[in-house]
Amino acid sequence: MKRDLKNLLKIIKNKKAGVFIDDSNLYHAQKDAGWKVDWGKLKKFLGKYCNLLAYNYYVALPDRSDVDYKSTIAYLRYVKKAATIKTKPLKYIKVAKTVTRKGDVDVEIVLDVVRNIEKLDLVFVVSGDSDYLELKNWVVKDKKKGIVFIAFINNMAWEFKYCWHIYLDEIKDLVRLKR
Repeated sequence: MKRDLKNLLKIIKNKKAGVFIDDSNLYHAQKDAGWKVDWGKLKKFLGKYCNLLAYNYYVALPDRSDVDYKSTIAYLRYVKKAATIKTKPLKYIKVAKTVTRKGDVDVEIVLDVVRNIEKLDLVFVVSGDSDYLELKNWVVKDKKKGIVFIAFINNMAWEFKYCWHIYLDEIKDLVRLKR
């Protein structure tokens, strides 16, 4: 499917929009891509085209005893400059001698979209997770609103390649975190 970013940006012009960022999905995608998104720059980019009514960042927080706690808090101080932070505790699932960390925020994002949909014309879900496919169906078919998925090319579920979407790789020069 041929997709034209310039045409999409014209379509979304002046829409009342909400942005819902799935940290759990993008954490590893950013590592795999070898660069991080500057959430303030993404907000500025989208804000040039839409009236952003919500810009939310969803994250599962590690326990204070977790080695990653301090770095996560430091990172969230930076993110907080651009976004409203929505947190939940990170889960630690122990099986035998292995501990798996789990921090999905899909339900929280879906519920916030549902809670805010009446005041929005457009929803941006910053995630490549195919679990959001049913949300897309509800937003488009039931609510007659627009939805755009934003993710890295290698992290975008194949189903979303047939929806409105923006590859972070395409706008890398505009949204890359410079350190």
